[in-house]
Amino acid sequence: MRIVILPGDDRNGRRAGIGLGMLLFTFFLMVLLSGAIGLVAYRIDVFLSKDMDSVLDDVRIAELREDLREQHWDLIERKDDLDAARREVQNHLDALGIKLGELQAHMFRINGLGQRLADISGLDQGEFNFDESPGVGGISDTGRPSESYEYPEFLARLDDVQMKLQYDENRLAAMEALLMDKKISRTMFPDAWPVKSGWMSSLFGYRTDPFTGRKAFHAGVDIAGRKGSPIQAAAAGVVVHAGKHAGYGHSVVVQHANGYSTRYAHADELLVELGQKVEKGEPIATVGTTGRSTGPHLHFEVIQNGRRVNPKKFLQASR
Repeated sequence: MRIVILPGDDRNGRRAGIGLGMLLFTFFLMVLLSGAIGLVAYRIDVFLSKDMDSVLDDVRIAELREDLREQHWDLIERKDDLDAARREVQNHLDALGIKLGELQAHMFRINGLGQRLADISGLDQGEFNFDESPGVGGISDTGRPSESYEYPEFLARLDDVQMKLQYDENRLAAMEALLMDKKISRTMFPDAWPVKSGWMSSLFGYRTDPFTGRKAFHAGVDIAGRKGSPIQAAAAGVVVHAGKHAGYGHSVVVQHANGYSTRYAHADELLVELGQKVEKGEPIATVGTTGRSTGPHLHFEVIQNGRRVNPKKFLQASR
């Protein structure tokens, strides 16, 4: 079989022919080319698909990384907030610890002051026991709900309590000083009876002199007693004289506070020395009859700011 092609403008009448083999070859060549083109197109499509998936994966990974980065910074901010809150709580606890320490110190000082006041004033230890908390109580108002303190309000209440404790401490300290002054004044006030077993045999003022029979001023009181009986200091003080004195015989003079001094005359034996400190009621001599005396007795004088005063008003205050 032959195919003859006749060109229209071929004036010479030449013919061109294509054989069957050539036609088949051409057909198979076209099929192969088509398959090759299809295979190449498939490969390109697969490549493009894989590349697109890779691009999408990269985008997703980038998005995930961005999310993780944002979460990371969010966690850091939350951690910073938590650390700040923890520091604030710790600061509050430190402030409360300082307040509680100050309150505890005030309580210790107040308890100590109260105990000293009880000792000074002679209060019953069982009546005021500063080691035990006082009893408290009461019925709660059930119509009102209880509420927790807010920190600023709680701190303000602590400040109020601390101020009250400071006020009470200052007041107790002033009371202690006052009581101590009174106690010191009491110990230095010459009102202790100098001879416990003695009795007043001659008073202060003008009297008949037992030696001359004439009227004479007696600058003290005479307290008769048994020879050798102890003579006690009428008040606490310092011995400013201990020895013989004209007319007084063996005598002792004790200087007290507030311008007071006392004289103890006609003693038999002196028990103290010059400059010695003596307490109220402490033995300083014994009853005798030395000096200008008619028998065993104590001549007792009270001198106030250099002027001899009646000892009877002091001795009566102690009985």
